Amino acid sequence: LAQVIINMKIISALIVAAATASSAFVVPSTGSSAVASSTRMQMGLFDFFSEDARKEREARKQAEIEEQERLQREIIERRKNPEKMEEYEAKVKVRRALRMAGEDEMATKVQMFGEKKE
Repeated sequence: LAQVIINMKIISALIVAAATASSAFVVPSTGSSAVASSTRMQMGLFDFFSEDARKEREARKQAEIEEQERLQREIIERRKNPEKMEEYEAKVKVRRALRMAGEDEMATKVQMFGEKKE
C-alpha cells in the first residue's frame, strides 16, 4: 500500500511539472509585431470531428455508393444481354482455370467488370 501511494505521488508530481513546464516556453506576443497565421495543423484525435474531415468522409462515402451503383447497373445490363452474359461466363471460366493452375496473380488480372469511369 505504501508503494502504491509513493507511485501515485511521483506520477502526480510529474503531471504537475509537465503542465507548468509547457507554459514556460511560450513566447509572449507583442501586439504589432505578432504575425497572425491562418494555417492549422491537423495533429490530434479530435481532428476526426472537424468540418473538413466530415466533408471528406461524406465525399468518400458518396463516391463508393456511386461506384457500387455503377457496378449494379452493369450486372443488370449484362443479365439482359445474352452476348454480354456469354462474355462474362467465358471470363469466369478463364479465371477459374488460372486459379486451379495456381496462377492466382494472373487470375486477379482478369477484367471481370467494365473499366471504372471517372
